[in-house]
Amino acid sequence: MSPILQLKTTKYLLVSIAILVVLFFTVSSSIKHTDSNEVYGLKYKGAVLAHIHRIGSGYGSISSKEIHKHLSAVGYNVVQLNTFAYMRNRKDTMIYIGGDPSMAGPYIESEIQNLHEMGFKVMLKPHIWIGGHDLDPDNWRSKIDFEDSQKREKWFESYTKFILGEAELAESTGVEILVIGTELVGVSKYTDEWGKIIEKIREVYSGKLTYAAEGMNAQKIEFWNDLDYIGIDAYFPLTDKADPGLKELVEGWGKYEPEMKKLSDKYSKQIIFTEIGFKSVEGTAIKPWEWGQEGKTSQVEQALAFEATSIAFKNKPYLAGIFVWKYFTDMNSHEKGNNEKGFTPYGKEAEKVISGWFETNSEQSAK
Repeated sequence: MSPILQLKTTKYLLVSIAILVVLFFTVSSSIKHTDSNEVYGLKYKGAVLAHIHRIGSGYGSISSKEIHKHLSAVGYNVVQLNTFAYMRNRKDTMIYIGGDPSMAGPYIESEIQNLHEMGFKVMLKPHIWIGGHDLDPDNWRSKIDFEDSQKREKWFESYTKFILGEAELAESTGVEILVIGTELVGVSKYTDEWGKIIEKIREVYSGKLTYAAEGMNAQKIEFWNDLDYIGIDAYFPLTDKADPGLKELVEGWGKYEPEMKKLSDKYSKQIIFTEIGFKSVEGTAIKPWEWGQEGKTSQVEQALAFEATSIAFKNKPYLAGIFVWKYFTDMNSHEKGNNEKGFTPYGKEAEKVISGWFETNSEQSAK
């Protein structure tokens, strides 16, 4: 081979190698900066941990630390805590903060610290409790609304004070995700007011933000662009039968899943199920939001409902995570009698399904 031809060949070879190197680092960089869920599955494998409203049994207690160990063994990697503010009725313009000594600041701070020490991320999800009873249909938080602009302004002033306090708590304790509101259907349409709230929260809190919409009311929310995730409390009727099969439950999700993808695509935001749960009773997937203890106990149907959910949302990159409703800081408390038919998957067949779902995602993440 002539020296000139040899030189040209070497030159072309070096150029080809350079191009391959550039392509390699470009692709590697792209994969590196892609949200883990887009490649592997659920990023947030969450449990809702409900506070037992007794000092020594609630947040920050020894019993709660024992539950942390259990949640870790199941495969959860993030825990949601629920704090509360109060209204006398749904037309009250004043939101009352505090009043429950078992949920004083030091207990909440201790709970968050304990969770972080166990390796969990934390979501703080404040709720409004109305009329002294959270389950009064006429005073449910979704019905809060004010036609009178002055009353509405007073309510938003009061709510802003409350949620900014939660944001400051979240920042000081290193909470990773803050929910700015939960199921406030009636007042969620006031986009400008929420924009102001979000702007003020961003000034004091550096973590991720979402809002927990009630079901597909999420489609009517217009401030998703200002948040990091679209949040949905996902209680959807999947069937009208008391004993549906797995296939029917999966198909039941088919009525909602395409709409969720459209919503995610519209805002270029991933979705988090800020709550999802099913009671341990026959017909649990007919009206999964209902709290009552009616119906025959059925761990099988609860497990089937979660299995159907895992199948329906397999390989859906827009779903960033779920939060299973719910566990308690003390599973042997005075509320233990409600657990058999209740939402908790603790020690039930559904928990095995959830653990398997999370394990599959972990295996994918390791590849």
